[in-house]
Amino acid sequence: MSGAIPTQVEELIKLTAKDICEACAGELLAGSSLAAIEAISTDTRDDLAGKLFIALRGENFDGGEFVEEAIAGGALGIVAERPAAVRAAAGGNGGHGGISGSGASEGIGASESTGAIIIAVDDSGGALKKIGSLVAARSGATVVAITGSTGKTSTKDMLSGLLAPRLEFVASRASFNNEVGVPLTLLEAGEGTEVIVVEMGMQAPGEITELCQVAAPDIAVITNIGPAHLEYAGSLENIARGKAEIARGLSPGGMLVVPYGEPLLEPHLAGLDLQKTTFGFDPLADIHPVFHEHMEDGSLHAVISCRGQEIELWFNFAPHHHLLNMMAAIGAYDMLGLPLEEVPAAVESIHLSGLRGELMMLPSGVTLLNDCYNANPLSMRSSLDYLASVGTGRRTVAIIGDMGELGGDSREYHREIGRRVAELGIDCLFAIGQEAIGYIEGARQAGGCRECCFHFEDRKAAIEAVPGMLRQSDVALVKASRFMKLEELSEALADSGPAGRANAEAGDSSDTNTER
Repeated sequence: MSGAIPTQVEELIKLTAKDICEACAGELLAGSSLAAIEAISTDTRDDLAGKLFIALRGENFDGGEFVEEAIAGGALGIVAERPAAVRAAAGGNGGHGGISGSGASEGIGASESTGAIIIAVDDSGGALKKIGSLVAARSGATVVAITGSTGKTSTKDMLSGLLAPRLEFVASRASFNNEVGVPLTLLEAGEGTEVIVVEMGMQAPGEITELCQVAAPDIAVITNIGPAHLEYAGSLENIARGKAEIARGLSPGGMLVVPYGEPLLEPHLAGLDLQKTTFGFDPLADIHPVFHEHMEDGSLHAVISCRGQEIELWFNFAPHHHLLNMMAAIGAYDMLGLPLEEVPAAVESIHLSGLRGELMMLPSGVTLLNDCYNANPLSMRSSLDYLASVGTGRRTVAIIGDMGELGGDSREYHREIGRRVAELGIDCLFAIGQEAIGYIEGARQAGGCRECCFHFEDRKAAIEAVPGMLRQSDVALVKASRFMKLEELSEALADSGPAGRANAEAGDSSDTNTER
């Protein structure tokens, strides 16, 4: 079985230099048009022996500067924008073959060349996309595309776990969800691949449309709509419009899985000729929980109804939002025509990518909810709800840092989260970062935390103080946006010795600075 894709592509559906030239309107400057290409890389740090190196160009780098290094490192050949490709060809790597995308036949001398393949293109990023599209099309695999403000990777992990016992599939590695990651995922497809699962991220409308043109999805999943990347998208309405592009990227009769009753999506889905499955906590959703409960060990027991068929599930993860993600994954699984009765056994072995709601029992006696991979207001509220639920009867501590890319209303979004902390009755709030002072302000507006509030200017200050402020048997959540790197704080908590009484004084200490 294939799981999440490895760091770089290992074995492709067989392509030739001629195929690649035709796919991306490239010109073969050197090498044989019939040369077989079975592996592609975009990183010269890889072992390039026998691989085709695609020299991507970005804002802060230009892979064209490394084409000679790639060839010297044993690469089968290169695909590069014309100046770099011409420079490499002039270095004596096989001579000019004169093969172009518009007429890439044998060509004079091309099939006789034994040097490195050198293909010139106008846009190396565009070439990567077109080659990825070609591989996916030749594989004949069903493509499932997942987008949403939060939960893309977790939903992908869950769907992968459901598919693993039954199908050959490939899925995005980590968060390979952009214009480079999506085609790299497609390139993993082999002759036996039955399903390709890709994530699609966006910062602004239009980006998912472009990714759909690359992946040509058969099934699309929208996990949710929330205030992520507001700094770039401008409004929740724009986010919904951008996420809905994945539905418009489906062919007529395509299949769509969406959250039930999401008003921001409805105007963008109206009139589309699609098969639609909804999920949510509302009993009117096609997929909804009939029953669910959090267990003392942090697991989750649920009975899920999928179009009237009930399945009993035991999850090894429990945050509220992960139940929604699982229902979205079940929706895609069901649309693939797979048997629901096999879901319970598959669910038991699902493990999510790191830092996404891991429940850890630390040597200090603290129970840590390690959810620090990323954050926005939607996921932050869900994680806080879970903290309050799993921490019933114990001291609860919210250790939360800045949420990024929220635009001009960032401070108010942080205040809203602070108010939620107080409303849930969470005992302690440790806020980390410049924007995180809004958590303290919001908590105070709602009456404060039961015991204490502390603000730390940065991660370093928190790492120095927080381990000594926790008590044995505390339940602590660590969560923030990716740039805060709060996994370093989670590691410090895991490495700390047995917890005693906290250094924090009882009462509201919201004015406390990082020195205390």
